[in-house]
Amino acid sequence: MEQSNARKSNLTWDEKIVFLVPFFLPCFIALGLGVESLNDHYEVPYGDFRDVAHWFDPVFFQYSLTLWLIAVLVVPTFASSYLRLMMVRKERRLLREIPERYHQKVHQRIEHRTSFHSYWGSVICTTVVVILGASIILLFKPVLSAEESGVNFSRGANFLMMGPYIELLGKNTEDFYSHLIRSLTAFQFGFLGAYVYFIGSLTRSYFTLDLTSHTFVDGTIRMVVASLLALVLSFALFGSIESTDIVHGSPTHTQENLASDTASVADKHESDQTILANVVENDVLSAKLLSMLPLISFFFGFYPKRALMAIERIALKVVKKMPGKSYRSLPLSILSGMSYSHELRLTREGFDNIENLSKAEPVDLAIRTYFSYDQSKQWIGESWLAMHLREDYPHFVICTGILSREDLQYFLSKYGAEQDEGIDLLVPGLVTKSITAHQWKARLTVLKILLETASV
Repeated sequence: MEQSNARKSNLTWDEKIVFLVPFFLPCFIALGLGVESLNDHYEVPYGDFRDVAHWFDPVFFQYSLTLWLIAVLVVPTFASSYLRLMMVRKERRLLREIPERYHQKVHQRIEHRTSFHSYWGSVICTTVVVILGASIILLFKPVLSAEESGVNFSRGANFLMMGPYIELLGKNTEDFYSHLIRSLTAFQFGFLGAYVYFIGSLTRSYFTLDLTSHTFVDGTIRMVVASLLALVLSFALFGSIESTDIVHGSPTHTQENLASDTASVADKHESDQTILANVVENDVLSAKLLSMLPLISFFFGFYPKRALMAIERIALKVVKKMPGKSYRSLPLSILSGMSYSHELRLTREGFDNIENLSKAEPVDLAIRTYFSYDQSKQWIGESWLAMHLREDYPHFVICTGILSREDLQYFLSKYGAEQDEGIDLLVPGLVTKSITAHQWKARLTVLKILLETASV
């Protein structure tokens, strides 16, 4: 316990200053903008970030600035609190669970994982990403005129926001602004969905004693990727639909305008009524898609890996049905008690299939994750047995009740270590149309030899 507490004060002054950057930087920005918002004599724009403080009503801006500061400070607060408090609890738990011969290894690994260099880079990177994303949502105000206060997009936008619609600048100002608002909406709500997921993951990792630097790296990547996915989705949804007036809050075809438009079109030609109906239908469709855009973007931000994993699994099923060589790794989902969140956590540590997990060390896995030593040892034992039985592992478990390497080793040792009595007891219940008794006996004999060799 004394060693654990001593580690927390081992930082040099330079390291302490760097680690406090995620706290001081957002607080300094918030303080400067908050004080600037109280300035009643704002007449000439500064031409820098100080202008943000005068884009909104002062009370509303200060409220938004408070939310922005809280959203940003969550990241370094969780990190520092975990290193100073929760990691000590994790070490205590591991020392209770893990055999005493591994205690020195636990001390060394915990000391390495709680070092300054293990966290500061990922925490600062995540803080910067949250600052940028939260600023777009809470502080920036897009406008289309130099006469308005806000980010003046009448001067143009980049290809990230506009894509192929950047050509509308100078040709059709209203359509340009319409597509820009859609892109910003998709980007913002994609980031928001990823941020909400990250906060949930951060809280779960904190209380399960599993808040590693990988958690912050994974959250950073998620927020960046999810925002871009949602942005690309917005181009696909609105690629062929024009709904400029809907974006501005006033549909193109109100009842009065529709009546006058219909009358004028009828005066020209009756067939033009079909064109008018198509325009109205496009407006309605665009309005529905626009109302769903925040929800869809938020979903892509909250579940980017789930969507990509579903696509991957469908593709793997197709590949496995194709002739020739196929990808034959076994999924982690066949293990007992394995949930989707457990799969993601193991994948983050590099164990994305049964073959990889079977080579892991229980002590190392318990230190690196929030899984207990017994749970880690159980999954690794199951992975070893599943790796050797392949697709027949579920059938073997159902018929015998033996889950892991340790279970099989114990059973065989209880029923004749020198003879094949234990194997002869198992074989009759395992025989199927595709695998004969002779084949099962051969496979179990091989497993018995491997167990004996590993125990030597």
